[in-house]
Amino acid sequence: MKALRFTRQFLRHPRQLGTVVESGRRLARRMAEEIDGSSRVIELGPGTGSVTVEILKRLPKNGRLTCFEINAEFCRCLREIQDPRLEVVNGDATQCERYVDEADCVVSGLPLALFGRREKERVFELCERCGKYIQLQYTPVLGKEIRGYFGDVKLKFVPLNVPPAIVYVCKEARGDADR
Repeated sequence: MKALRFTRQFLRHPRQLGTVVESGRRLARRMAEEIDGSSRVIELGPGTGSVTVEILKRLPKNGRLTCFEINAEFCRCLREIQDPRLEVVNGDATQCERYVDEADCVVSGLPLALFGRREKERVFELCERCGKYIQLQYTPVLGKEIRGYFGDVKLKFVPLNVPPAIVYVCKEARGDADR
């Protein structure tokens, strides 16, 4: 049922989603593994929640996961996840600013390859304020841009996903002076 919802929303808003199918289990696990002990996590563009569920499995009991999702239908899916550590915000990812300074980690499923230059810069500027930034992409074209914001960038390839995916794991924010 979630897969059908996702596809329907893709047909209505393809630039919001960037792919016709939700993240597969292997990809969701791979991304969630990278939160590595973080207790305050922000998820940008969680969609129907496949990565969200995996993050919650790894989040400590006193942890907090705040999801920013622009699609109201997906927010309904996320609110069906019964976990008191989860907060769902129906809004644009750039509205997460007041939460970022308290977060240890940002996990993003945003289709940044479809974003304009200024939109991408805004997301990167917000995410570099956290200790760790994990970004899902389906192409390696963002590598140079991401490296402009983070000194330590590792790529994790997830071939057994439809489509195959790349997970950028970023640390060590560069700040304005280094760009």
